[in-house]
Amino acid sequence: MFNQYFENEAVKSEFSKEFVSLWSGWLGKDQYHKLDEVTQSEWVRFNNLIKLLAKNCQIALVDCDSQTVTKVTDIQNTLASYEESMNKKSSLFSQYIFPELGCVFTEEWDYTYIIWHKNNGAIEALEPFITAAGLYHFR
Repeated sequence: MFNQYFENEAVKSEFSKEFVSLWSGWLGKDQYHKLDEVTQSEWVRFNNLIKLLAKNCQIALVDCDSQTVTKVTDIQNTLASYEESMNKKSSLFSQYIFPELGCVFTEEWDYTYIIWHKNNGAIEALEPFITAAGLYHFR
């Protein structure tokens, strides 16, 4: 399954990007201060989203180093705490595959995740969960 979505440890270029964030769009330079003001309760919205998705969709965890994909049976075991997340290196960012939606969900910098999709309805399927978690998505 890894090779369906990844090439050389990166999501294949044939996928489009949709961003999931605490904000409804990119922050301008005059709003960068908001990155330093994110609270733990705001940050936890991302973990809440992943939990919601795991309850409603098949989910697999990606390990790019070993180029493996493992079906997730307990999503809690894949989530970082607030403290862990604040100090984690990008090589430890979470990457999930939603096989039934044909998309990848990757953790990125600055309180942003990316949904990598092929315009096949994945965004529409994920949108109610994104909204329920108190997050936004945009291109």
